[in-house]
Amino acid sequence: MFSYWCSIIIILSFLLNTNADEEKEDKSKKEEYKPIQELIQNVTNGRNKEVRPVNKWDEPVIIYFYFHMTYIQEFDEVAGKLSLNGFFGVQWRDNTVSWDPSEYGASSFTFNEELFWKPTFIMSNPYGEQKILYKDDSVKRVHYTGQIDWFPSDAFDISCQADVTDYPFDTQTCTLAFVLSTYDEKEVILWPTAFITEWFVPHKTWDLVETNLTKIAVPQVANFHMKLKRKPMFFVFNLILPIVLMCILNPFVFLLPADSGERVGFSITVLLAIAVFLTISASGLPAISDPQIPTLSILLFADVAFSGVIVILVITSLRYYLRDENIPVSYLGERFVKICRVLRCGCCCRKGAKGKGDENTDKHESNDSLDISKIKLYGSEYQYRGTNSEEINSFTSKEEITWKNVGEELDFVFGIFSALYMVVAHLLYILGIVLDFPLFS
Repeated sequence: MFSYWCSIIIILSFLLNTNADEEKEDKSKKEEYKPIQELIQNVTNGRNKEVRPVNKWDEPVIIYFYFHMTYIQEFDEVAGKLSLNGFFGVQWRDNTVSWDPSEYGASSFTFNEELFWKPTFIMSNPYGEQKILYKDDSVKRVHYTGQIDWFPSDAFDISCQADVTDYPFDTQTCTLAFVLSTYDEKEVILWPTAFITEWFVPHKTWDLVETNLTKIAVPQVANFHMKLKRKPMFFVFNLILPIVLMCILNPFVFLLPADSGERVGFSITVLLAIAVFLTISASGLPAISDPQIPTLSILLFADVAFSGVIVILVITSLRYYLRDENIPVSYLGERFVKICRVLRCGCCCRKGAKGKGDENTDKHESNDSLDISKIKLYGSEYQYRGTNSEEINSFTSKEEITWKNVGEELDFVFGIFSALYMVVAHLLYILGIVLDFPLFS
């Protein structure tokens, strides 16, 4: 039992002596380090911060320059203003600064005041007031090797002229440009290194699709380029699709019976609906005329104008429908009706001939074939000969043609014409967006 307590006492005394020795060593090391204030005073004493930090006057200062973009605040296409947040990383070496880390116990220290030489950058494409990157409240760090790190951050408003020709499927390229002030390339070399977007917060309207940087030698300018693509789905569902759906209604006005008395009212209702909707949605369209107004604006104006044309075509067709039957049909009216009937009958007969099968092939090849290329018009009887088809001759009989028939054929032609416009115009718009082909340049 006695030996047990003796061993415990020996171990405790050994541990106490070890801790005391370590404290003495740490205290001696601390006493060896010089105060940090003495370091700052020795480094900055007698320094002229306006003079380049070089030992030889012909030695240039190399400045490494990069930009880290964090967020896009706003892009005003009409004003040509892009507001974004970010910070720059600026590094250079001060050859007049050095110390022994083991002497002061510090390999670097930070400072807020203007203690050392610092380059001056001026934004070359600001929106509004001139932006100078020099004085700020950011913390700088100087290393014992003379390397100085400076990270100025701010909100930058840059000028960016938007091209909204393909709105809302447009892509914009903007540039944040800073020029090195005062110094030429023999004194200070500007070296852009990176355009970083690791901490970039996605925007709700714009996608950042590409970034790159370039440099201009004289004067020394660092250009940070960014390509932005608009997210179009909101505008597609709230602007484009409603207009297209209302335009689809235009051709159907010619399917309404003329005796219903609803044709003019229907066409005017569609026209007013499109016009009112465009008035409401006009605030969403960028009011830009240079370099070109949006193709969508041209398309929407064409849709409204064509809706007005539809109203005129409906009134024209109804005028023939309601014309006095005692007035004889003119020669041009008869020719128009016959040509339309032949074209429609030819299309229908071709479809019917394909469905009858092989059993009627010989009969079709004899003289009953309704090939329009074999039909000829003879004399003043306006009868089609060279075929035994009683259907075509009954359609083209002079006694059956009335003003109502003229109105019916006008409905057919106007309906086809309006449907073709709707398909062709909107298809050209889509192809122009997909293929990036300037339709209205």
